[in-house]
Amino acid sequence: MTPMLHIPKPKIEPVPLAAGLRWRGGGDYHYAEKMDGEFSIEQAAGCIVAGEKMPDGRFFAFNVARAFGEDITRRPFRERLALLDAWTAIGTQSGYPWQPHWRRPASGNGGEFLETVLARGGEGIVASHWAAPWGVMQFKCKRAETFFCRVTGLDHMRGSAELSDAASGQPRGKLPLRGKFDSVRVGSVLKIEAFGLTERGMLREARLDHDTATSWLVSY
Repeated sequence: MTPMLHIPKPKIEPVPLAAGLRWRGGGDYHYAEKMDGEFSIEQAAGCIVAGEKMPDGRFFAFNVARAFGEDITRRPFRERLALLDAWTAIGTQSGYPWQPHWRRPASGNGGEFLETVLARGGEGIVASHWAAPWGVMQFKCKRAETFFCRVTGLDHMRGSAELSDAASGQPRGKLPLRGKFDSVRVGSVLKIEAFGLTERGMLREARLDHDTATSWLVSY
């Protein structure tokens, strides 16, 4: 078996929905659907492939770190995607153990593709720069929702706030305040953008609403 590389999870920067809808298709980026799964690695046929594992067992491959025994993390994304296409052609053949659950995310053109994905209830899309090596120059744009949360505690060491739903009081997790720590107090109500809630009711990838300099601070 091919030795497993240390595969860091790609850092995919979030982009506001309004900006993502202005993305143009083609050009320097490849646009693929963002599945709401768990980052996962599969290894077979001398390849190490990154993707998202869904609760029902489906695996949506979006990147490849080793192809036919060679570490290709420093190659541009365009080359890695071509090798992933080749690996897909092998991996989906009848008789391979991962064939029944193997998938590839849909792809399309910029903001138009994002609108299509969101209209059918999808999570969003990821833009990957064709020339980038592994783990950089990737951006995700997903369906954003607005939540009003009350600060129930402040972590001075980490610069974060403990939150609860402003209406129900249900815990909503922690939020890094990123330079805004001194502007809030316990009891403050914040306007927050997040990509929905997790199964435990926590905010998913929460951030302060940033339409204006102070729109996120609703009240003390």
